[in-house]
Amino acid sequence: MKLSTRGDYAVRALLELSTAEADNAIPLGELAERTRIPAKYLEQILMRLRTARVVRGKRGARGGYMLARDPHRVTVGEVIRAMEGPLAPSLCASQTAHTACPAYRCPSEDACVMRGLWAEVRDAIAGIVDHTTFGDLAARTREQQAAAREMYYI
Repeated sequence: MKLSTRGDYAVRALLELSTAEADNAIPLGELAERTRIPAKYLEQILMRLRTARVVRGKRGARGGYMLARDPHRVTVGEVIRAMEGPLAPSLCASQTAHTACPAYRCPSEDACVMRGLWAEVRDAIAGIVDHTTFGDLAARTREQQAAAREMYYI
């Protein structure tokens, strides 16, 4: 699986939203600046994540974007699937968007060694991203920031 720029930006934006205080909306421009994602592109990403019910928008003077749920209830896998589609490297191994291989390439899916391999790859990736939440990533971020503050140089 290769993560596109869109998927990478979505994960980065949600990590930033996860580290914000609860119920504190971050304006689009500020979120774009913090994540170094072009605002127009970020807006498109956030619209897609709103449709997937991962983020929600708040209008008004203190408006912006925030997570729609607790960060410990939003997985990286959910976000990647919302942005990229299935995790499987080949559609013949996809659980959600399965497409059979053409007969000239694979006469029997059940006996196809490659399909089995791609299913193993899919399961390995899913095992990590489906068990990693944005709450986990936010905690890692805080730990790294605390460790960086504790370091001093002579």
